[in-house]
Amino acid sequence: MKKTVLTLTAALLLFTVLLGGTSCSLFRKSSRARVKTLLVTGNYLQPRLLAELAQERTKQPVFLFQPEAGGEASRFHFLHANKMSEEISAAKLMDVAVLLNPKTVIVLGDDTCVPAASVAELRKEYSVMVLNSDDWEKNAQTLGAYLELPRLQRDFRDLKGRYDDNVLTPQE
Repeated sequence: MKKTVLTLTAALLLFTVLLGGTSCSLFRKSSRARVKTLLVTGNYLQPRLLAELAQERTKQPVFLFQPEAGGEASRFHFLHANKMSEEISAAKLMDVAVLLNPKTVIVLGDDTCVPAASVAELRKEYSVMVLNSDDWEKNAQTLGAYLELPRLQRDFRDLKGRYDDNVLTPQE
């Protein structure tokens, strides 16, 4: 009887030490993997193209606001780094952002791409950088420098040029 109790106590102690040293740390907020950069933009050609090029290279998530009739975006698509997309109500923006816990939020475009209220809400919790030049190649250059992607501007220009050639050239 004494030997069984001693064995059970030793097993419980070993289990407690193993649990305390590993799996409990999984539930602490500080141990969660942190998203380095969250890109936020609108579902328009140039901002989306730039965001997806950056995502392809950095494997960071993107919030893609969907424009609605009347101009206000009431929903956005959460583009996961693994190419999955999830439609989410704009009211849940901060819930998803808190879950991701980004170090920096980069907004591509002005308030026609991302509602000003959403940018203001993100600024309350995170460091937010807004790239809203009318020249999207400058935005690509700045984003590339920040993300340490020196070829981002060139790749953006090439891909945009190929798109323009295919769309603007009449097909026979």
